[in-house]
Amino acid sequence: MDTFNLQQLSLILDQELVILPENSQRNQLQEKMPADSPQAGPVDRATVKESPSLYQSGGEAGNEQFKINYEGNFEKGVLVVYQGSGLEPASREFLMKILGAVGCSLKDVALLPGSQLEESGRESFNHLNPLKCLVFGRIQHPLMQLKQDNYEIISGETLFLFADDLNEIDASVALKKKLWSKLQILFNINK
Repeated sequence: MDTFNLQQLSLILDQELVILPENSQRNQLQEKMPADSPQAGPVDRATVKESPSLYQSGGEAGNEQFKINYEGNFEKGVLVVYQGSGLEPASREFLMKILGAVGCSLKDVALLPGSQLEESGRESFNHLNPLKCLVFGRIQHPLMQLKQDNYEIISGETLFLFADDLNEIDASVALKKKLWSKLQILFNINK
């Protein structure tokens, strides 16, 4: 991650920047953390299961294309994978409501159809290097080996949350509640 001084920040920020004392303390703690420790944010580790390493590195990564086309700007490192090759308008609207509830928009995430992830190589997923990955529905990809149960946060270098298909969640109040309770933990929302 690039670091900027105050003069450089003033060129790109159009509003005042305020650092709260609790954010300053958290940044100081992160600077003291070893470089190899995951910096996924303040997640309650008591409710999170540890994941094994997703992939062992093998072969030459330079020989494989890393190109994965996704929608969004991926600014917050949140990868959203959904079942199928595209979103129906109702599912898209529901997903945007979910993202809005956790403080994300299309600029913050990468939306990726499961069918495209299925076609990509393992190293392509690793190259994206998401901080958080939400998987809606079933896809045929090795990352599904991490899944133990739906609505369970799996931690590691990337935090994973596997859930039912968006259509199923949208049709069920019980599934919406399950998803929301885990999203609150994953995105550190206190409501």
